[in-house]
Amino acid sequence: MDEHPQFRMWKDRLDREIEVKHARTARRAEREAERTAWYIAWQGYKMHTRAAVIRVPLPRWWNVPGWVLWLLRLHTAGRPN
Repeated sequence: MDEHPQFRMWKDRLDREIEVKHARTARRAEREAERTAWYIAWQGYKMHTRAAVIRVPLPRWWNVPGWVLWLLRLHTAGRPN
């Protein structure tokens, strides 16, 4: 028994849409795996760079806001403001 031409047209269209959907799903899974690998690499890089940096405490005289206030004499009782 022959299929109706319109049925064959819609069936072919449905098959193509299903193929596209499967290809898109596979590509999305591949991109997600790649993104996960990049995220893990990025986290490792950040941990590596943070471990290499040695935090040196600033000297006691390194108080920029305090120096600005002192130089502008805003710390005094009869301040200009």
